[in-house]
Amino acid sequence: MKHRKRTRITPPTQAELDELPAEKRYELHQAARQRPWQHVTTISVLLGLLFTAGGLVYTARTWETGQQTLETGREALEATQQQQITDRYAKAVEQLGNDKIEVRIGSLYALARIATDSPADSDTLSEVVVAFILERDRPADLDEGKVWTPSTDVIAAVRALRQVDEGGRVLGESLLAAANFRDANLSRANLAGAYLAGASLLDAYLLETSLTGANLAGANLNGADLTYANLNGADLTDADLIGANLTGADLATAFLTDADLNGADLTSAFLNGADLNGADLTYAELTGANLTGADLTGANLSGADLSRITGMTEQEIRRVATVDQHTKF
Repeated sequence: MKHRKRTRITPPTQAELDELPAEKRYELHQAARQRPWQHVTTISVLLGLLFTAGGLVYTARTWETGQQTLETGREALEATQQQQITDRYAKAVEQLGNDKIEVRIGSLYALARIATDSPADSDTLSEVVVAFILERDRPADLDEGKVWTPSTDVIAAVRALRQVDEGGRVLGESLLAAANFRDANLSRANLAGAYLAGASLLDAYLLETSLTGANLAGANLNGADLTYANLNGADLTDADLIGANLTGADLATAFLTDADLNGADLTSAFLNGADLNGADLTYAELTGANLTGADLTGANLSGADLSRITGMTEQEIRRVATVDQHTKF
């Protein structure tokens, strides 16, 4: 393909200029005067663009440097915080062996605080606290079935588990059977899966406590406050729950066979699928309770208040349980 030659434009001669009208000569004269300034303007624009581009490059590099500095600072801060947690953990564990009970209790709460600040270490902290409980649980030489009273630091350790243990999965190994927790404040503690058969929790405070799957067979919970406690799947066979407050408690699939719930408050409790076979619910408050799938065969509901219950009809209850003229539906 051939390229055409560019036609060269030559400036007009003086004779050609003389032949032009006066106004055309004036226009050419003005254009000739302005041409140098146009070059200057073009150069200024180009310099401005170069300056702007340089500024953008500088800003980008400054931002990148700033990000690197921030990342370095963040890593240094994380390293410092981790070192502080390690130091706090080492000090707390060391104090667990202190002869003074108040120091041991303080170290347990320190471990609970560390669990809040560093959730990633919760498994390790859980093992430490549970080991502390296991070292101080039921005395080996105690006669079978005899009640014993855990020390104050053991109770503190049980409460600390609420923060350091996600599921209380190892407390089931503890021999807390027949332990005396009378009047103890274990509110919001994590006792899921704990073995507390025959334990005394008389008048204990167990508000919002997790007792999921716990073994409380034969336990004394007379007058205990279990408001909103989680007893899902717990074994409460033959347990004494006379006058206990179970308002809003989750007792779904719990075993309450032959349990004594005389005068207990089960307002708005969840009893879905619960086994209440032979349970004594005389004068119990069951207003608004959910009884879907519950087994009330042989249960005594004399004088009980069953107003606004859900999951079972009056006819279904009358067919399997004992009621009297004082029973409210």
